[in-house]
Amino acid sequence: MLYLVPSPLSQKTPKLPVLAADLAFVQQCKTWLVENAKPARAALGHFNMPIPIRDLQILEIAQLNPQQRQTLIEQCKAGEPIAVMSDAGCPGVADPGAEVVALAHRLGCPVHPLVGPSSILLALMGSGLNGQSFRFHGYPPLEPSQRDAWIKQTERESKVQKCTQLVIETPFRNEKLIEALLKQLSDTTSLCIGWDLTGDEQCIQTKTVAQWRKQPAAPGKLPCLFLWLAQ
Repeated sequence: MLYLVPSPLSQKTPKLPVLAADLAFVQQCKTWLVENAKPARAALGHFNMPIPIRDLQILEIAQLNPQQRQTLIEQCKAGEPIAVMSDAGCPGVADPGAEVVALAHRLGCPVHPLVGPSSILLALMGSGLNGQSFRFHGYPPLEPSQRDAWIKQTERESKVQKCTQLVIETPFRNEKLIEALLKQLSDTTSLCIGWDLTGDEQCIQTKTVAQWRKQPAAPGKLPCLFLWLAQ
């Protein structure tokens, strides 16, 4: 079985990211396919692993060639439980783990996603915006003029399609993105900003852009989700 194991979302106050009933599945895995090794080791510290973390095989997905990936999935199919884990949240969602899961399906290896936190869904649930039609874009364009034009375009699409738009951003660029959103979006567009999801400093707020301009959000460098829905 290929287990898809959620990891903690909050960096400041991380918590056990899986159901207690699923810990046995996690603890039997000695091979871990991960986005990055350092956050994976930190996350594994929450699972009360029966063997030292240093003795686990922790492999970064991007560093594995196609043959290595296939060999690992064939071992998994033959009976060795293997886990896939993202840097934060659900593996396979905005995450290179999706490549491993796709390979598992092609090779006929069973896949078992475990219940855990998804920053995308938690922010959408808490936003009060349209949860029946939404689009997650990943990261916005980096170059300012392209980003600003893109924000305008997504707002037009949101208005026509009644679709909630979602993005994430590298935490040190939070302030710049907030400034751009408040400048480019219309006064009546609903904007939700959520940060430190599942953590002790969790905050999810939805206001019109006009309201946000009076008192802009200040998440600092905490991981954020940004959602907007044009009226």
